[in-house]
Amino acid sequence: MIYIGICDDSEFWREEIRRFCCSVLNSLGQIYSIVEFSSGEEVLAYSGKDILLLFLDIEMSGMSGLEVMRKLEDNDRIWRIVFVSSHEELRWDTLDIKTLAYVNKPIEEIPIQQCIKAAIRENEKNKTILVNTLAGDHYLRVDDIKYIRAIGNYTEIHLKSEVLNDYHSIKYFEEQVQGSTLLRIHKSYLANLLYVDDITYGELKLIDGIVLPVGRVYYKSYREAFFAFLKSMTVERLG
Repeated sequence: MIYIGICDDSEFWREEIRRFCCSVLNSLGQIYSIVEFSSGEEVLAYSGKDILLLFLDIEMSGMSGLEVMRKLEDNDRIWRIVFVSSHEELRWDTLDIKTLAYVNKPIEEIPIQQCIKAAIRENEKNKTILVNTLAGDHYLRVDDIKYIRAIGNYTEIHLKSEVLNDYHSIKYFEEQVQGSTLLRIHKSYLANLLYVDDITYGELKLIDGIVLPVGRVYYKSYREAFFAFLKSMTVERLG
């Protein structure tokens, strides 16, 4: 079962998006449920099942879609966002960790289909890894990890809102996350492309301002991976 959210203060547009989503999901043979919201405040108050993809209007009465996006950055109930709007000039303002795409109004089915397929595809690739902490073994999603740092005989796993100490080596994590967005940048660090703001020779800046060292051996490959990731986020992601 996957959950799709639709947030728009216009009942007409909610119905249009719902119609296209149902058509696409039925054609894919997916079991699904649609959750509708008429305001950003309703989205932020939501406490139901995790939503795979939220179709979100930008200009609404009350809280704007961009405000909702910023408040959802640390909200695990909403996995990805697609902005649906007639405000083309705001397209670049919608770029964020959770943002999958921007779709223009009036809406057509093909962009909705591309967004849903991309969300399903990326969710399937969102690996989980086993961590071993003082509290016991449990699993983490790679998307939730900003970076991992090796310190002596243990590693620090830096998440969005907490830090966990683990007894695996950094080599263990590097092997576990192969093919994901979490890559080696230094003999003691792995960093997640999702949280990178910029990379220069010798250092990596995350979107929250944290600066990490980049080893000479890893600089070229990580820089190439970063720019390929940016391209895929803005151009090729829905192909």
